[in-house]
Parts: sequence; C-alpha cells; structure tokens
Amino acid sequence: MKINKLMKNLPITDSISENIKPTPMTCEYCGKKKPLLFIDIPLIGEKWINAACACKVAREEEFKKRQSQEEANRKIREILSLSSSMKELKSYSFNSLKMRPGIETAYKKVRESVDNFNEYGKLGLLIFGQSGNGKTHLTASGANQLLKLGYTVIFLTEKDLLSRLKETNNFNNEERFLEIMSACIKADLLLWDDFLSSQRLTQSEKDWIFQIINGRERADKPIWFTSNLTEEEFIKNKYAKVLDDKGRTWSRIIGNTIPVFNSSSDYRKLKARARLNDQSIEEIEKDTP
Repeated sequence: MKINKLMKNLPITDSISENIKPTPMTCEYCGKKKPLLFIDIPLIGEKWINAACACKVAREEEFKKRQSQEEANRKIREILSLSSSMKELKSYSFNSLKMRPGIETAYKKVRESVDNFNEYGKLGLLIFGQSGNGKTHLTASGANQLLKLGYTVIFLTEKDLLSRLKETNNFNNEERFLEIMSACIKADLLLWDDFLSSQRLTQSEKDWIFQIINGRERADKPIWFTSNLTEEEFIKNKYAKVLDDKGRTWSRIIGNTIPVFNSSSDYRKLKARARLNDQSIEEIEKDTP
C-alpha cells in the first residue's frame, strides 16, 4: 500500500522497458516536454521517470537564492540602527534636491550608479567638495531609490562608524563588533559620509577602515564616499598616508570609485547671505562670480 501510494505521487511511468520510451509529461510552467530518465528505483525496479523541467529547477534555485538573500538582508536590517540620522535621510529624494550650479556632474554620476547598480558591481563613488554643497543630500537620494528597489543600505558618518567600533572594542564586545563590521561589508551599499574627516587616526582605526574597504572590494560591493576634500587635495593625494603609511587603503578607494568634484557652493552660507542681504539664494548665486 505504501509503495503504491508513493508511486502515485511520483512522476513514474508504467513502462518497464528501456527500449520503449513513453510520452513525456508537459511542464506546467513553460509548456515544454519534461526530460525522461530510465533509472532503478529502490523497492520499485527499473522505470522511466519524468524528471523536473530545467525551468522548474531554475525557479527553485532562484527561490532558494532569494530566501538566502532575504535572510542576509534581515540580519543587515537588524544592524541598520547603525545608520546615522536615518529619519532625516529617508526624506531626501532627487525631487527635493536643489539643482544648483556645479552639482550637475555629481548628480549625473549618482543617477547612473543607481540605474546600473548591479552592472557596476564594486565600482562606487567618491564625491568631494566643500561642506554644505549637497553631497549628502545627493547620495542619500540615490540610496533611497535603491532602498525602494529592495537593496540594503547602511549610511554612516566616519566619526559615527569609528566611535561605534571603538565603543564595542573597548567593552570587549567582540560579537557586536563583528556584527557591525559584517553589516558594513555585506550591505548592498555603504554610504560613507564625511570621509577623511578624522585626520588623526589610531592604528586600530586605520585597520578597521582598511578591513571594511578591503572586505567590500572582495565582496564586489560598492561604497559611496562623500568628502570635504578640495580638488587640489584630491589630485595630490594629500591624505593618502593618513589612512596608512603605504597608501594601500587609498589605492583601493581610488581603484574602486568614480571620483567626482562637486564645485557647488555651500548652501548654508548662501542662505545666511540671502537673509543678511534680504535677497533670494538665486540672486546671490547669480551675483557670485
């Protein structure tokens, strides 16, 4: 009885001759004929069996892959409390971004990075320029677009990242330390705001920065950096040795990012001047050479 019940639930044909191939079943998904295999089934004997269609196998593998990715993303989302000022950043969008003179190239590169996120792999962005010129708003807008598409994103200022790692390290909370490091490496996108804002790094901090940057390079995942570097400082690699004596961290950053100079002016200063002179920001920018 048990064998008969088992046979009814399996795609086994009635044919017992290898030379007499039965008509294959039709796949319920793609409509094509399923492949037939002549095999020796324990307790049943040699039989032709309708194997799973290639499309079904692909669907099942894709489902398992999605489940695995969802579990990984769930763990990363648990660490998303790491993210700095998430409530404020979630309100940023391309629609609310003020397109001011000098930001055009950076805007274009962020949009391209969003549209080609999977194709770009580990190729990230290094957007630099003076403070207050829209770098954070711009990159957060792109990150929010990716969040809507189901990607995991961690946003951290450099000081916040280092202080969190330092705190867990000082309290010997190795499990929490590894969770933070793992999330920073495994998230689909890491937004690293105010990069190189820490000019005096301890050796441990240098090592942590290298581990994250190197880990994301190996995982083929991008980092979007924002930095207040000037164009001259970037060209001369002025702060390369701040990260490590041999420049290996800086080399990985330059090799895995599209550098973009945002020449837009400081919006906060413009607002202050506009209030002082009772003018609009547009008038101030128009009069500024």
